[in-house]
Amino acid sequence: MRKRLVTLASALALAVGALTASTGSAVAGADAPAAPPGATVRAAVPDAPTDAQAPEIPADNLMAHLREFQDIADANGGNRAHGRPGFKASADYVKGRLDAAGFTTTLQPFTYRNATGWNVVAEWPHGNPDDVVFAGAHLDGVPEGPGINDNGSGSAAVLETALAVSRADLRPEKRLRFAWWGAEELGLIGSRHYADGLGQAELDKIDVYLNFDMVGQKDTTRWGVYSHTPSVGKVFKDYFAARDIGTFDIKWDGSSDHSSFTRHGVPVSGIGSADDPCYHSACDDIDNVGPRAMGIAANAIAHTVWELAGEGGTPAQDFSVSVDPSAGSTDPGGSTTASVGTATTAGEAQRVTLTAGGLPEGATASFEPESLTSGENSVLRVATTAGTPPGTYPVTVTATGEHVTRSTTYTLTVKGSAPKGCEDAETVKSGSLTSGSSAYQPDGGYFRTTVTGAFEACLDGPGNADYDLYLQKWSGAGWTTVARGTTPAADEKLTYTGGAGYYRYRVHAYSGNGAYTLGYDTP
Repeated sequence: MRKRLVTLASALALAVGALTASTGSAVAGADAPAAPPGATVRAAVPDAPTDAQAPEIPADNLMAHLREFQDIADANGGNRAHGRPGFKASADYVKGRLDAAGFTTTLQPFTYRNATGWNVVAEWPHGNPDDVVFAGAHLDGVPEGPGINDNGSGSAAVLETALAVSRADLRPEKRLRFAWWGAEELGLIGSRHYADGLGQAELDKIDVYLNFDMVGQKDTTRWGVYSHTPSVGKVFKDYFAARDIGTFDIKWDGSSDHSSFTRHGVPVSGIGSADDPCYHSACDDIDNVGPRAMGIAANAIAHTVWELAGEGGTPAQDFSVSVDPSAGSTDPGGSTTASVGTATTAGEAQRVTLTAGGLPEGATASFEPESLTSGENSVLRVATTAGTPPGTYPVTVTATGEHVTRSTTYTLTVKGSAPKGCEDAETVKSGSLTSGSSAYQPDGGYFRTTVTGAFEACLDGPGNADYDLYLQKWSGAGWTTVARGTTPAADEKLTYTGGAGYYRYRVHAYSGNGAYTLGYDTP
């Protein structure tokens, strides 16, 4: 969050908290108009609640994202600020997760203060593209610290909500769009670049923009709800009230990314918290957030996204897509092919464009033809490189039509044994994990090396899971990740050249459950 309003928001929240809870008055004053003079602010009224319920988001998943942001900051000068390598690494991490989950993702570049920044924008390819529910959070921090609450917390909550949409294979009535903004801390630069670049026709398609800034400070007991659009704010407030959690009204105009949309008349809402003793400080690290607060905030966000998105009915213009065969295998460096079939199932035939997501490292997908009319066929070719890691990968084939979007899965197996050394390594450890959990090896402890040399490790995880591997070194004050393997697969490998010190491996189950084997050699 930009600095100029948070102190005011904190003071007012403490001074008049009881009053705001009963009267609904704003906690933070407005230092910028809700919309420019002459702009028309559209009303956003939620449709009838959907019968589909948002799934419960595990706090462990949220904390795993925050630990990743902490690791990125530790490896990049202690921060994730605009123009610094930690921000780009954060953007790449978010985009990688979304690509693997079947989203259509874009890294939108912009330049500010002679440095390149990025917005990560992801769209779920289902629902009416002319009626968009948009959720976002700023991804950057300040140079003074890792920015884990401000705003790794909002970024992690929005990311896990998006991934929950994918896991549920949600088919909403409205189109869902998610964004992670750059350079918010310097004046809402990234979100303003995005919003100002939309034409009026595209702005009119946004039913509501939901903003999430500083939602996970570990001592938070009540949440601020943006008061700009009462009908949407009520969805948040009802969720919290049903759980006996207090709320207060906020605006934060000019100090967070919703303001980039209010200036164009787009309805906004969202949640945040005002009190953070580590605001814009080095202590805004992983110890400043907590699973309780993160779980409450993220599940409120998911609930509201599900409610506002609605359930889709049967389209008047529809088609289906399939892949035959539905699976293929190849050695690293080889390729596979399959036939992609489409069929018109309702209304008139429509033009369809084919894309693929969730590919492993070094793999590419092409279609011949890439664009066709429903009822026609195409050929999918997936090509790998010699460096593509062995494993089984669910590749999402997305068919974007003029009226609807449909998808199917092609299972790609890259042949080969688990990375060399898993069973024959100098040290072999094994264990079992459930989705969202982590284990530290060796045996919950660490090991020491007294010389400089190469570290080599591999992880053999269960099929149809996504396990990640991290090598961490003790810095004297905490554990810092120095190497990682984070492909969307169960098997990972990493190498690292380092000096004497204390080290450990972290094995994390991003998704899936089951046993793993870790093998590693030390200098």
